[in-house]
Amino acid sequence: MRYLLLSLMLVVTSTISAATVYVSDSLDVFYRSGPSNQYRILGVLKSGEAVELIQEDAENSASQVRLSSGREVWIDNKNLMATKPNAMLLDELRREYQTYRNTTTSEISDLQANLKQARDLASASERLQQRIAKLELDNEALSLRNQALSDRSRYDLMTAGGIVAILGIIVGIILPKIIRRRRDDGWR
Repeated sequence: MRYLLLSLMLVVTSTISAATVYVSDSLDVFYRSGPSNQYRILGVLKSGEAVELIQEDAENSASQVRLSSGREVWIDNKNLMATKPNAMLLDELRREYQTYRNTTTSEISDLQANLKQARDLASASERLQQRIAKLELDNEALSLRNQALSDRSRYDLMTAGGIVAILGIIVGIILPKIIRRRRDDGWR
Protein backbone atom coordinates (compact mmCIF):
# COMPACT_ATOMS: atom_id res chain seq x y z
CA MET A 1 0.00 0.00 0.00
CA ARG A 2 2.79 2.33 0.86
CA TYR A 3 4.42 1.66 -2.50
CA LEU A 4 1.18 2.37 -4.26
CA LEU A 5 0.82 5.78 -2.62
CA LEU A 6 4.44 6.60 -3.33
CA SER A 7 4.03 5.62 -7.01
CA LEU A 8 0.86 7.71 -7.27
CA MET A 9 2.63 10.73 -5.79
CA LEU A 10 5.51 10.35 -8.24
CA VAL A 11 3.13 10.22 -11.21
CA VAL A 12 1.27 13.32 -10.02
CA THR A 13 4.54 15.16 -9.31
CA SER A 14 6.02 14.29 -12.69
CA THR A 15 2.83 15.38 -14.46
CA ILE A 16 2.84 18.73 -12.68
CA SER A 17 6.50 19.51 -13.45
CA ALA A 18 6.29 18.62 -17.18
CA ALA A 19 6.37 21.65 -19.51
CA THR A 20 4.95 21.97 -23.00
CA VAL A 21 7.55 22.39 -25.78
CA TYR A 22 7.21 22.79 -29.55
CA VAL A 23 9.26 21.49 -32.45
CA SER A 24 10.78 24.11 -34.72
CA ASP A 25 9.60 24.33 -38.32
CA SER A 26 13.00 25.68 -39.32
CA LEU A 27 15.22 22.94 -40.79
CA ASP A 28 18.51 22.92 -42.65
CA VAL A 29 18.87 20.07 -45.14
CA PHE A 30 22.14 18.65 -46.42
CA TYR A 31 22.41 17.90 -50.10
CA ARG A 32 24.84 15.30 -51.38
CA SER A 33 26.60 14.26 -54.55
CA GLY A 34 24.78 10.91 -54.62
CA PRO A 35 21.56 9.22 -53.45
CA SER A 36 22.78 7.81 -50.10
CA ASN A 37 24.52 8.98 -46.95
CA GLN A 38 27.83 7.51 -48.18
CA TYR A 39 28.17 10.34 -50.68
CA ARG A 40 29.88 13.59 -49.84
CA ILE A 41 27.85 16.54 -48.42
CA LEU A 42 28.00 19.42 -50.89
CA GLY A 43 26.03 22.06 -49.02
CA VAL A 44 22.97 23.03 -47.01
CA LEU A 45 19.50 24.18 -48.08
CA LYS A 46 17.23 26.26 -45.88
CA SER A 47 13.70 25.15 -45.07
CA GLY A 48 11.21 26.26 -47.71
CA GLU A 49 13.71 26.67 -50.54
CA ALA A 50 12.14 25.55 -53.83
CA VAL A 51 13.90 22.88 -55.90
CA GLU A 52 12.98 21.08 -59.13
CA LEU A 53 12.47 17.31 -58.86
CA ILE A 54 14.38 15.38 -61.52
CA GLN A 55 14.11 11.74 -60.40
CA GLU A 56 13.54 9.55 -57.35
CA ASP A 57 15.65 6.66 -56.11
CA ALA A 58 13.22 4.42 -54.16
CA GLU A 59 15.98 2.06 -53.03
CA ASN A 60 17.91 4.80 -51.17
CA SER A 61 14.80 6.91 -50.42
CA ALA A 62 16.40 9.96 -52.05
CA SER A 63 15.57 12.31 -54.91
CA GLN A 64 17.74 14.07 -57.44
CA VAL A 65 16.80 17.77 -57.60
CA ARG A 66 17.93 20.86 -59.46
CA LEU A 67 18.76 23.89 -57.33
CA SER A 68 17.92 27.46 -58.33
CA SER A 69 21.58 27.81 -59.37
CA GLY A 70 21.08 24.95 -61.88
CA ARG A 71 23.23 22.47 -59.93
CA GLU A 72 21.87 18.89 -59.67
CA VAL A 73 22.18 17.25 -56.22
CA TRP A 74 20.59 14.51 -54.08
CA ILE A 75 18.34 15.01 -51.00
CA ASP A 76 16.69 12.47 -48.65
CA ASN A 77 12.97 12.09 -49.49
CA LYS A 78 12.02 12.64 -45.82
CA ASN A 79 13.31 16.22 -46.17
CA LEU A 80 11.11 17.01 -49.18
CA MET A 81 7.44 17.96 -49.11
CA ALA A 82 4.92 18.83 -51.83
CA THR A 83 3.63 21.95 -50.06
CA LYS A 84 5.36 24.97 -48.64
CA PRO A 85 6.40 24.73 -44.98
CA ASN A 86 4.07 26.28 -42.41
CA ALA A 87 6.62 28.94 -41.47
CA MET A 88 6.72 30.18 -45.08
CA LEU A 89 2.94 30.12 -45.34
CA LEU A 90 2.71 32.07 -42.09
CA ASP A 91 5.21 34.66 -43.36
CA GLU A 92 3.23 35.04 -46.61
CA LEU A 93 0.00 35.46 -44.64
CA ARG A 94 1.66 38.07 -42.41
CA ARG A 95 2.83 40.02 -45.47
CA GLU A 96 -0.65 39.80 -47.04
CA TYR A 97 -2.21 40.91 -43.76
CA GLN A 98 0.19 43.84 -43.46
CA THR A 99 -0.53 44.85 -47.07
CA TYR A 100 -4.26 44.56 -46.41
CA ARG A 101 -3.92 46.51 -43.17
CA ASN A 102 -1.91 49.27 -44.86
CA THR A 103 -4.46 49.43 -47.67
CA THR A 104 -7.33 49.48 -45.20
CA THR A 105 -5.64 52.18 -43.12
CA SER A 106 -5.12 54.23 -46.27
CA GLU A 107 -8.76 53.73 -47.30
CA ILE A 108 -9.94 54.71 -43.80
CA SER A 109 -7.82 57.86 -43.99
CA ASP A 110 -9.30 58.65 -47.41
CA LEU A 111 -12.83 58.04 -46.10
CA GLN A 112 -12.18 60.27 -43.09
CA ALA A 113 -10.88 63.00 -45.40
CA ASN A 114 -13.96 62.60 -47.62
CA LEU A 115 -16.21 62.71 -44.55
CA LYS A 116 -14.52 65.90 -43.34
CA GLN A 117 -14.89 67.40 -46.82
CA ALA A 118 -18.57 66.39 -46.90
CA ARG A 119 -19.13 67.95 -43.47
CA ASP A 120 -17.37 71.13 -44.60
CA LEU A 121 -19.53 71.21 -47.74
CA ALA A 122 -22.68 70.65 -45.68
CA SER A 123 -21.68 73.48 -43.34
CA ALA A 124 -20.91 75.77 -46.30
CA SER A 125 -24.24 74.79 -47.89
CA GLU A 126 -26.08 75.64 -44.66
CA ARG A 127 -24.33 79.02 -44.47
CA LEU A 128 -25.22 79.70 -48.12
CA GLN A 129 -28.87 78.70 -47.49
CA GLN A 130 -29.00 81.15 -44.58
CA ARG A 131 -27.43 83.84 -46.74
CA ILE A 132 -29.96 83.12 -49.54
CA ALA A 133 -32.83 83.40 -47.07
CA LYS A 134 -31.46 86.74 -45.78
CA LEU A 135 -31.00 88.02 -49.34
CA GLU A 136 -34.56 86.98 -50.22
CA LEU A 137 -35.84 88.93 -47.19
CA ASP A 138 -33.72 91.93 -48.19
CA ASN A 139 -34.99 91.63 -51.76
CA GLU A 140 -38.61 91.58 -50.56
CA ALA A 141 -37.99 94.62 -48.34
CA LEU A 142 -36.36 96.46 -51.23
CA SER A 143 -39.28 95.55 -53.51
CA LEU A 144 -41.73 96.99 -50.97
CA ARG A 145 -39.61 100.12 -50.60
CA ASN A 146 -39.34 100.45 -54.39
CA GLN A 147 -43.15 100.11 -54.67
CA ALA A 148 -43.60 102.78 -51.99
CA LEU A 149 -41.16 105.10 -53.76
CA SER A 150 -42.90 104.44 -57.06
CA ASP A 151 -46.28 105.25 -55.49
CA ARG A 152 -44.79 108.38 -53.89
CA SER A 153 -43.28 109.40 -57.21
CA ARG A 154 -46.67 109.03 -58.93
CA TYR A 155 -48.34 111.04 -56.17
CA ASP A 156 -45.70 113.76 -56.50
CA LEU A 157 -46.13 113.78 -60.29
CA MET A 158 -49.90 113.98 -59.97
CA THR A 159 -49.58 116.78 -57.43
CA ALA A 160 -47.15 118.67 -59.65
CA GLY A 161 -49.44 118.11 -62.64
CA GLY A 162 -52.42 119.39 -60.67
CA ILE A 163 -50.48 122.47 -59.57
CA VAL A 164 -49.37 123.11 -63.15
CA ALA A 165 -52.97 122.68 -64.35
CA ILE A 166 -54.29 125.08 -61.71
CA LEU A 167 -51.57 127.59 -62.54
CA GLY A 168 -52.34 127.12 -66.20
CA ILE A 169 -56.03 127.81 -65.58
CA ILE A 170 -55.20 130.80 -63.44
CA VAL A 171 -52.78 132.14 -65.97
CA GLY A 172 -55.22 131.34 -68.74
CA ILE A 173 -58.05 133.25 -67.05
CA ILE A 174 -56.18 136.09 -65.35
CA LEU A 175 -53.52 136.83 -67.88
CA PRO A 176 -55.93 137.62 -70.70
CA LYS A 177 -57.87 139.96 -68.44
CA ILE A 178 -54.70 141.73 -67.39
CA ILE A 179 -53.60 142.05 -70.95
CA ARG A 180 -56.97 143.49 -71.99
CA ARG A 181 -56.90 146.03 -69.23
CA ARG A 182 -53.67 147.37 -70.35
CA ARG A 183 -54.99 147.73 -73.82
CA ASP A 184 -58.02 149.47 -72.50
CA ASP A 185 -56.01 151.99 -70.55
CA GLY A 186 -54.99 153.73 -73.67
CA TRP A 187 -51.45 154.11 -72.81
CA ARG A 188 -50.23 152.74 -75.86
